Amino acid sequence: MMYTVTRSADAPTFEEYAGIAWPSLYRYAYLLAGNHADAEDIAQQTLMKAYQSWSRVKGSDSPTAYLRRMLTNTYLSQRRPKARRLELLTDAPPEPGHAPVGGLEERMALWRT
Repeated sequence: MMYTVTRSADAPTFEEYAGIAWPSLYRYAYLLAGNHADAEDIAQQTLMKAYQSWSRVKGSDSPTAYLRRMLTNTYLSQRRPKARRLELLTDAPPEPGHAPVGGLEERMALWRT
């Protein structure tokens, strides 16, 4: 059974909404992750992010859709390779770019192919 909370003058508090939305959010996370432990972690991380931006979530046309999108983004960001998620801090700046070799005619010839 899917519970939805719509906008009204008496918008639910985060705690009320989280209690109602948890089963649906967890099931959706399980469909994405494929196991209970990861699904629970992703759903909890999503609720933590929702708490931090609760005014935007409750003000949206569909808080349920907003949370599902947040959950999907959380899941996808965890699936990215670590090399793409981490920044490499170094003492030296990156190497400067190199100018293309050849004249304008050579670049135009390559552009056409």
